[in-house]
Amino acid sequence: MAKVLRVLVIIILILSAVSLFFAHKLFEKRELLTKRNSVLEETFIKVAKTIEEQDPAEADAPSVMKDISEVSDRELTNPEKQAMLEGYPVKLEQQNLPTLDFGNTEKRLQLRSFFAVDGEGNYVLDPVDNKPATKGPGTMQELMDRFFDRAKAQQATLNKTRAELTKMRDQFTASVDEVNKLKTDGRAAKVELKGEKEKVATLTTEKAELETRVTRLTAEKRELTAELADAKNTIETLNEDKANLTEDLAKMNEKYEELKKVLSGKGSHPGTVAPAQGMAAAPTAGDKGKIIEANDELKFAIIELSDDAITELLGPERQNALPQLEMNVRRTGRQSAAGEFVTRIKLRQAVRGKNFVVADILNDWQQAPVEKGDVVFF
Repeated sequence: MAKVLRVLVIIILILSAVSLFFAHKLFEKRELLTKRNSVLEETFIKVAKTIEEQDPAEADAPSVMKDISEVSDRELTNPEKQAMLEGYPVKLEQQNLPTLDFGNTEKRLQLRSFFAVDGEGNYVLDPVDNKPATKGPGTMQELMDRFFDRAKAQQATLNKTRAELTKMRDQFTASVDEVNKLKTDGRAAKVELKGEKEKVATLTTEKAELETRVTRLTAEKRELTAELADAKNTIETLNEDKANLTEDLAKMNEKYEELKKVLSGKGSHPGTVAPAQGMAAAPTAGDKGKIIEANDELKFAIIELSDDAITELLGPERQNALPQLEMNVRRTGRQSAAGEFVTRIKLRQAVRGKNFVVADILNDWQQAPVEKGDVVFF
C-alpha cells in the first residue's frame, strides 16, 4: 500500500510539474492575447473615427447656366443656355460629417462582449441552436456590423464621388477647349481691333490736320477775298487814274507837238510863262519817287512822287506851280548797292490832286532805257 501511495505521490508531483509548466505557457499566451486584443480594439476605434456615422443630407445644386449660343457679331437678347449642374449631387461636397465614436467606456465594454447578456448578466441563448448568442444588441458583433455597413456606404459614396469627378472633368475639359478656342479667336480679334484702332488714330490725326488746314485755308480765303476786294478797288482806282493819265498824256502830246512846231518855227510861240509867286525852294537830296510809266520813243515818263516830295515841290497846300527841275533816275540791284544810273529827267507837269508828275527824258544823259520801277532821286 505504501508503495502504491508513493507511486501516486510521484505521479501527482509529475502532473503538478506538468501543470505548472502548462500554466506558465498559458499565462504567456494569455498576455499575448490580451495585448493583441487591446491593440485590435484601439485600432478598431481609430479606424471607426474615419468612417462617417451617416450619409450626407440631400441638398439642391446651384443653378449655373452656360451660354451655348454661337459667338457672332449679332446681338442676342435671349441666348440659348444649358444647365451645367443639372442632377449634380451637391451633397457629396459636404465635409466634416460626424464619424463613428467607439472610444467611450460603454462602447469599449461592448467591444469586449463576445456573447449577448441580459440585464442580470446571464447569457442570452440563441433560439436556433440554444447556445449563447454572439449577435444582437450589446455584443461586439453589433458594433462590427454597424462599422461594416457604414464602411460599405462610405465606399459607395466614394465611388459616386469618383464618377461625378469624371463627369466634371469631362465638362471642365470641354469648357477649357471652348475657352482656348475663344481666346484664340479673341487674340485674332484684338490684333484686328488694334489695327483698326491704329487706323482710327491715324485717320483722327489726319482729320485734325485737315480740319486745321481747312480752318487756315478758310482764314486765308477770307483774307484773300478781302485782298481781292481791295485789289479790285485798287484796280478801279488805277483804271480811273490811268484814264486821267491817258487824257493828260494826250494833252501833253498835243502840247509837245505844238512845242516841236514852235521850236521848228512852224507854229506860233505860246509865250513864256513867268515863274509863279511863292515858288517852293529847291528840294532836299534823296529819293523822291519812282517811275510808273515810261515811253522811250516819245522821251517822257510818269513819276509817282512821295508825299514829302510833293510838299517840297508844290507846298503844303499844293498851291505853287511845279518847278521845272531836273532829277536823276537810277535802277536798283545792278552794279552797286546804290544802283545803276539810268538818265536825268526834267519835271514838266503835275497831275492835279495826285502825286503823279509828267517829266521829259533827257537824251544827253541817258545811259539805258527808262523802265517802270526805276527810282527818281535829287
